[in-house]
Amino acid sequence: MAKEKQIVDAAKLLFQTKGFHYTSVQDILKHSGVSKGTFYNHFSSKSQLILSIIQEVDAKVEEQQKQLLIEGNIHSKQTLYSQLRVKHALYSSENILDLYNIALAENDEKLSQYMHENHYNELNWLAKRLIDVYGMEIEANAMDIATHFTGGLGYQMRYSNQMNLNTNSSSILDYNILRLEKNIEITKHAKQILFPFNFGNWNETEESIVWKIRNLLDQINHDINTREEKELIDFILEECEQHTPIRWSVCEGAVRQLHTIASSLPKKEQQYQEVVDLIVSQARKNNP
Repeated sequence: MAKEKQIVDAAKLLFQTKGFHYTSVQDILKHSGVSKGTFYNHFSSKSQLILSIIQEVDAKVEEQQKQLLIEGNIHSKQTLYSQLRVKHALYSSENILDLYNIALAENDEKLSQYMHENHYNELNWLAKRLIDVYGMEIEANAMDIATHFTGGLGYQMRYSNQMNLNTNSSSILDYNILRLEKNIEITKHAKQILFPFNFGNWNETEESIVWKIRNLLDQINHDINTREEKELIDFILEECEQHTPIRWSVCEGAVRQLHTIASSLPKKEQQYQEVVDLIVSQARKNNP
């Protein structure tokens, strides 16, 4: 791993100072101090170096975004905006936008696949976080909003670079965050939906189920009537977050008690029914 890091660090420096196309493999060998054989043991081409650099930065972004979520509030706008800004800061410092533009022109299967999956995951991450912050009422519109924000931001960044403008990239991000707020308000009252988003249908993994359960219970948590209700909610959340594997049959027993408690409250009963359906489906899947 030490040799691989030497190669990546040298390539990053050269790509930033000389440019990708003007940097040869020989330049990288000279600056990293490794042999040609060692280089090709780790990377088949310069395109693979782009992939490695982007993956390294994306891992840092994910780590810092998760830390912001731990330290902040999942439903806070400021936490979401901080997560967007930390990605922007890391991408800017590592010139990732330039590497993305180069990667689009490279005929490398692994790089192209990663770019495609990363773009898809980025949109879905933002759609989920928008629901965290603005509530389930925007669920169906979440992908419309995510694509509008991501597309506008990306094209404005590229336009600024191509035209050699002095527009501060942080100002472009802040501008789009402001527009995001306006777009959400407009979307709430719009009947047209371009890309209907349903988190459960998007990816029925256990992680996605847990996310939706947590989101629903977090909303209910603001309107708890009894101590028993709070204890049952806390138990389910703890079970989902701390036990591996999750004991879905145990969660089913707890959520059915919650449903019974809420049976006299129509609005809350409906919310609990969604949680019941999710947990029961997982319990049946794991114990057919």
